[in-house]
Amino acid sequence: MNNAAHDALTTVESAGPLRVAQGTIMGAELSYWRDAMREELQMPSGILVGTGHQVEWWHPGIAAKFMWANAVAARAGAASVWLIIDTDIRDPRELRVPVSANGTIESALHRFGPRALHGTPACVRSVCQPTPFEDARGIAIPPCAAAGTDAAYRALLAHSNAADCTTQVLAAVRECTPELGAPGCTVRSSQLMKTALGVAIVERAAREPHACARAFNAAVAVVPRVARMLAEDGPLGPELPLWTRGSDGGRHRVHAAELAALRAEHAPLWPRAFLTSAMARAVLSDRFVHGTGGKIYERATDLFAQSWLDARLPAFDVASATLRLPFSADALPPPVTAAARRARWFDPDSTGNAPSSSKMVALATIASAPRASAARRSAWLAMHAELGRARAVHATEIQALDAHHAADRTRARAAQLRADRTWAAVLHPPEALAHLAESLRRQCQ
Repeated sequence: MNNAAHDALTTVESAGPLRVAQGTIMGAELSYWRDAMREELQMPSGILVGTGHQVEWWHPGIAAKFMWANAVAARAGAASVWLIIDTDIRDPRELRVPVSANGTIESALHRFGPRALHGTPACVRSVCQPTPFEDARGIAIPPCAAAGTDAAYRALLAHSNAADCTTQVLAAVRECTPELGAPGCTVRSSQLMKTALGVAIVERAAREPHACARAFNAAVAVVPRVARMLAEDGPLGPELPLWTRGSDGGRHRVHAAELAALRAEHAPLWPRAFLTSAMARAVLSDRFVHGTGGKIYERATDLFAQSWLDARLPAFDVASATLRLPFSADALPPPVTAAARRARWFDPDSTGNAPSSSKMVALATIASAPRASAARRSAWLAMHAELGRARAVHATEIQALDAHHAADRTRARAAQLRADRTWAAVLHPPEALAHLAESLRRQCQ
């Protein structure tokens, strides 16, 4: 086992000492909405530290958020709250497992439960009797990953009488990774729009649908690719930052013209994108913890909340980590990459990372000739004629590189899987996770 893999690289940015968050949203102090939400969702009193993620088997970078929130809360004598995004459509019971196949490493996707219709959010998925991991290509590696995969199966089996899929998976994740800490309470994103603040936001959306969509899209424009823009016009009016459940059980977008009927039918309404984050930071906790991706995302959240909800949101912490699985090292020389093969083809005389002297002279000659001139074309043709002669001289070496191309590509893929930071935390050695949690606790002092 490679013990160096236990050494995690952590990223932490603290917003400062923990205190009751100040700010406003929709013209009222955050404390007004926060008190209402805590009563509605039976949350603990006092200062709260929050974090959250989609319900799934979290990798160490995500786990670090929960570890940091737990450490900050413990140091301040506060409680922590987990926001579980159960309105996401990814399958919570999927687990990506590294396997040994034909002497190399491959990634196998295992589903502990049956596949659901695409677009089905976690909050409407039922509990399942899990199926143990089996893969015809090979066994899970390294040994800690095999043990973690089995532990995940047994934990899901132990909680197969849970109320629903989210409860089952979350209980299994907590059981398998106790290093996350124990939250004072758990809140689901599917609950948020039922609160007083959620109802007030829906009523504002009904009154100001165009302003809502414009503010949302303006925030996306400032931070591109953080979310898909909302349709600002159409037969059903502007699209709103809300989801609902369709007749097929899947998650569907909500438009302004549909909102009144959905509310009259008591159809579920779930927050999207920046709206979820704005509510989490504003009223769910006094200090929320995001990952490094969330740090970028929150620029858009702040813009949207300020523009449309008249909100001044509290600052947030950032926590993440990179932890590698302890794979055995590849004892062979580094694989020849496609880039290296191309470099050799276009500069056979090169003996290192820098271009050969002959290639540099040829390129300089081309560059010095006027554009579109006969001299420039002649220099270009001369360079390629020289490359042809050099390839003939190094033909055996180039053929050897080509012969190893398939094997090298496989080894390069294996190297990527060894370096992958997104293998689930449950697959890592427990001592590595304990080391990560302790590292974050020390940084909290």
